[in-house]
Amino acid sequence: MTITLTNELEELINAKVRDGEYKSADEVVMESLRLLKAKEEGIEVLRREIMRGVEDIRQGRFTSCTSDAELEAFSDEIIRQGQERRDASGKQ
Repeated sequence: MTITLTNELEELINAKVRDGEYKSADEVVMESLRLLKAKEEGIEVLRREIMRGVEDIRQGRFTSCTSDAELEAFSDEIIRQGQERRDASGKQ
């Protein structure tokens, strides 16, 4: 495989190797591709969670808060429930 890089990208790779962050240009490219893959996977997980939220809204599974005080009380309740679940499971 042949890859053509801009001068700027080639210098970036060379600088990473020169600075000792990576042993070779191949290592820089492999790490870059690993990060790209992780980013894409993270975006897909986020997309699925957004669609889950959209479906919850369509099904009426949501809570509306009309003031900061209501939102704070709601978040405090969620935190309390999470702590209760954690305590019940014996985890800290």
